[in-house]
Amino acid sequence: MGLIHCNLRVLMAERGLNIQKVKDRTSLSRTTISNLYNNLGSGIQYGTLLELCELLKCQPGDLLTYIEIDPEFEVLTKNPDVTMEEDTYITDEEGSGYNFVSSIQTSLNISCKLRYEGNTYDFTFPVEVIYGIDEKKEMIHFTSGVSPIFDYKLYELNLIPHAESYMYYLLDDFLMVWGHDFFYGNEIEGMSTVTMERYTLLDKEGE
Repeated sequence: MGLIHCNLRVLMAERGLNIQKVKDRTSLSRTTISNLYNNLGSGIQYGTLLELCELLKCQPGDLLTYIEIDPEFEVLTKNPDVTMEEDTYITDEEGSGYNFVSSIQTSLNISCKLRYEGNTYDFTFPVEVIYGIDEKKEMIHFTSGVSPIFDYKLYELNLIPHAESYMYYLLDDFLMVWGHDFFYGNEIEGMSTVTMERYTLLDKEGE
């Protein structure tokens, strides 16, 4: 597993170009240029690649770089402490309804085996997660509190910002799937469109 990193920001800086200048000298939209500049695009068309290579006097391989980065996460906490909150879903005007678990909060210790650019790194860090659930037992909200240990380990590897964001994305995805599977059949039975939040978890240490 890996990701494609766009080096447009670096190439533009080396040539004294900004987004407006690239827009003026190509047929590309400001949105397209900005997305590539900030590594937010999900792909690049051949026509776009051709115009940028001609403008920057570079090869496609100068513009796009493959980065080998493959993390494997594992929950080390065998019996996590869980806090649940309930809410009431009203089914009719008379006030009839039923209770359901609307929030699940737990703390976990996570191990990460990260393969990056030919090397393997192992480290652990704590997280706190909160799963928001609706009356249909579908996960609709996810909040993660991630220890600064995780961020510091990524900093030590000198990851580019794009790779750091990718690592956080994969961690959040792992924790959502773990929560769905761990609580499946009781408090959670599916996942809807999930909104997400993240904060830095303080005063915790990896074990």
